[in-house]
This record gives sequence, structure tokens and C-alpha cells, in this order.
Amino acid sequence: MMNLVSKLSTLNTKLIVFDLDGTLYNKRGLSLRMVLHAPLDIRKMQAERATRASMKGMWLGDEKHFYETFFQRMAARMHCSATAAEQWYNQRYMPLMVKMIGKYQPLNEWVLPFIHDCQHTGIKLVLLSDYGFAKEKLQALGLSPTLFDWVISAPELGGLKPAPELMRIITERMGVAPQECLVIGDRDDTDGEMARRTGAQFRKV
Repeated sequence: MMNLVSKLSTLNTKLIVFDLDGTLYNKRGLSLRMVLHAPLDIRKMQAERATRASMKGMWLGDEKHFYETFFQRMAARMHCSATAAEQWYNQRYMPLMVKMIGKYQPLNEWVLPFIHDCQHTGIKLVLLSDYGFAKEKLQALGLSPTLFDWVISAPELGGLKPAPELMRIITERMGVAPQECLVIGDRDDTDGEMARRTGAQFRKV
């Protein structure tokens, strides 16, 4: 990754959009650890993952409409109300994920030096996660959210990767063209596809 920084100026890269889970840290074993710490929630966790998969690439325009749809679909799988699904997600599921990341999933070694090198070259940095609680996850990893010019979750914008609208909003806010942007992520079907749909570059890690 460090050799990449020297190439970015020649590629006219002005913005890097980082994925979080599986990119800034190795997420191997995370799901199992969550189940072991909350075995009674396994079916709810499965419902959350199935709902997220069913909404992959969906664009609903804003945070309110996204989460209304997300929790309604998840509630149908959990056989509960949308309010109960939302409470479980925000008060139990995501805090547990943050806790497990902080305790067991260390930051990848290349991340901090790479971020600092990018900052020295004047490249803008955005973190875009398909999950909420992005700032809390960064802090659990020992990273300050202030290292990035913008930390945002895809649902806050109104959808999930690889919806191209996500990149359009980010590049417009950062004042760069998509062709001047590099997406760094661990999934070609989400991070990579989002980049390709908007003409951005992509680097898989």
C-alpha cells in the first residue's frame, strides 16, 4: 500500500474513499465472536444479515426512508415490530459489534502510515461504511474520526453500496470529479462496483 501513495499524484488522485469493515481491519472471526457473546441473538443476527443482503445496492434517497425500509424488512424476518427491530439493532447489535472490534479485531498495520502519507500529499480522505456506528468503530480501532475529511455511512445518505448515488454525493461534497477519486475496499462486488459505476478508480485490499 505504501508504494501506492507515490503513484497517486501521477494518477491525479485528489480523493480516497475508504471502506471500513474488512478494509481498515481484518473482520475474520467477528461474526462468530458476536454469536458466542450473544448466542440467544443468533436468529436476529441472521435476520439482519439477510435484510442487508436483500437491500444491497438499493437507493432510497435519504436516511429516513432507508431505515424505515430496513427495519420493516428486518422485523418481518424477526417476527417483531419495526420499533423492536430498531431498538435491538441500535442498543444491542451494533454496540456489541463495536465492542468486539475494539477487543479482538486489530487495525491493519498499513492503515495509519498510509493515511498520514496521504495527508502530507494533500489528498482528501473520506470513510464510507455500509454500516452505521462508523465513528464508534474508528474509535474502537484507536483511530480518530478527525483523520478523515468526512466519516459517513451509506444508510445516512440513503442507500447501500454499490449504489452510484453514494459516490456522486461524496465527490460533489468534496469538490472532485469521480475520475479523480480512488476507492479502497475489500469487496469487488460492492466497493469495486460502486467505483466502476461512477468512473472512479478501485484498489482491493
